[in-house]
Amino acid sequence: MINFLKLFKNKTKIVTLCAAFISVGFSSSAQDKSLTLDQIAKQHHIPAIQLNYQKNGKNHLYQYGKKKLDSNSPIDQNTVFQAASLTKVVATYTFLRLMDKGLIELDKPLWSYYQYDRLANNPNRDKITARMVLTHRTGFLNWEGDVPSDAWRKSPLTSQFEPGTDYMYSGEGFYFLQETMEHITGKSFQQLVEEEVLIPMKMKNSAIVWKDELETNAAYGHYEDNKPRKLGKYRKSNAAYTLYTTAEDYSNFISKYIFDGFGLKKKTHQLALSRLAEAKKGKEISPDDKYVPCALGMRIQINELGTAYWHTGSNPGFRCFFLAYPKSKEILVAFTNTDNGFVAIPDILALFLNNNQTFWMYKWRQGELD
Repeated sequence: MINFLKLFKNKTKIVTLCAAFISVGFSSSAQDKSLTLDQIAKQHHIPAIQLNYQKNGKNHLYQYGKKKLDSNSPIDQNTVFQAASLTKVVATYTFLRLMDKGLIELDKPLWSYYQYDRLANNPNRDKITARMVLTHRTGFLNWEGDVPSDAWRKSPLTSQFEPGTDYMYSGEGFYFLQETMEHITGKSFQQLVEEEVLIPMKMKNSAIVWKDELETNAAYGHYEDNKPRKLGKYRKSNAAYTLYTTAEDYSNFISKYIFDGFGLKKKTHQLALSRLAEAKKGKEISPDDKYVPCALGMRIQINELGTAYWHTGSNPGFRCFFLAYPKSKEILVAFTNTDNGFVAIPDILALFLNNNQTFWMYKWRQGELD
């Protein structure tokens, strides 16, 4: 049963959602969960939610709402959403595959593989390693300029601190790693992701760049006031944010990667899941930081139930997250198509997971990473 006092912060929400639970005779059934998820979406004015709760490899798929609010086209389990920064976990796995092949090392400066032109005048250019990229310790800002414009690609990268000495969430680091992987393999990042991830993991409804065939069943993003955005079509891949996928596809990827170590050497899989660096909520260290340290390319949640792994995603018009528990073999993946999507995270977590725990993945910064 959901702990209402923990889940809700004000009387209005309690009255509204308690009424919803009573009206459906709330229980653990899939039908009741579906009805409750619908109510959560309506309560938070979210145009659509696509969700998968996976337990011991079995998928429980849910979907509510429309691809575009001013249309009559409902989403289904195959509707493609922007995965935003959940892309970084796919990029990390791609890197690990190349590392296992002996093509790149975790702690060798990336500059020794590839002289990235945006670092030509940066005095720290030969200090940055893949480990620093994957734990957000490069010293780069999240983005410098208007991504993905030509002006952005030509802009110099600056260091906010000496690489490896502090934490700062950075998409720029992932893009540097992407171009390094492309250089050493002679393949595009799209080809690498398809060969190392999408094809072997049978992610048939996923793509790392926009493909026109996605348009027939793609979700539109929305502003906070629910005004639809233009359909986002990323024609150039970016390791930080351009994955298009479904909750089912992404859950299966997380299961194979985190739970099974699919395609990885045993020591590589263990390393990927290790606590390798600390995160910071702001400029100063917070007592909460210790509950969300960095693994490679994702975060760890440490709470009353032990260790889980998570990441959130935030693209214009989209908010999403995954949370995975290796011990209980549980995965929760949710995609929303609105800038306001993160407000529903506590309700969604409480509906599907054991609510007698602290969900640091939300409490730490209300879902935001950058």
